Amino acid sequence: MRRTIVLLCALLFAGSPGLSRTRVDFDHGTHFSSYKTYSWDDSADTTPGHDRLFPNQLMQGRVETFIEEAMAARGFKRVPSGGDLLISYHIKVTQEPVFTTFSDGWGPGWGWGNGWGSGFSTTTVQTFYSGTLIINMVDGRQKKLVFQGASTEDVSSRPERNTRRFGRAVNEIFEKYPPQR
Repeated sequence: MRRTIVLLCALLFAGSPGLSRTRVDFDHGTHFSSYKTYSWDDSADTTPGHDRLFPNQLMQGRVETFIEEAMAARGFKRVPSGGDLLISYHIKVTQEPVFTTFSDGWGPGWGWGNGWGSGFSTTTVQTFYSGTLIINMVDGRQKKLVFQGASTEDVSSRPERNTRRFGRAVNEIFEKYPPQR
C-alpha cells in the first residue's frame, strides 16, 4: 500500500503542471556586448492570436514593465525607435487535460483469479491552462532574430498569481541573457 502511494505521488509530481520550464536560443555568431539600446518592435503582433481574454491589457502592461525592468537591469537604454535591439513578446495559452483514475482495489487484475469480481474505477478529467511567454530580440539593423527566450507557467484564475508567475518567467529568461557560448 505504501509503495502504491509513493508511486502515485511520484507520477503526480512528474507530470504536474505548475513547474516552470524556461529555455533560450540565440544566434551563436552574434556579439551581444555591442547592443546598448532597445525599442519595442512595432511590426510584431504582441496580442495573443486566438484568445482575446488572456492576457488582458492590464496583464500585457505588467509583462511589458517586467521586460523593461529586466532590460534596464542589464544596462540597456530604451529609445522610442531605432534601437540596437527590437523587443517583442507573445503569450500563448493552451489547455492541458489531466486524467485521474481512482479504483476501489477490488476485483480481478493481471494474474488475479479467474476473472470474477466486482471492482470499479472512475476517471476524472481536469483542464489546466498553461501559458507560454516568448520574448524575441531582433537585431535592429539586420532585422534578424538574435535571441529568443520562452517560459511556460500555469495560468491561474487569479490575476495576482499570474502577475507573480509572469514576473518570474521574465526573470528566468533574462537570467540567461546575455547567453554564454
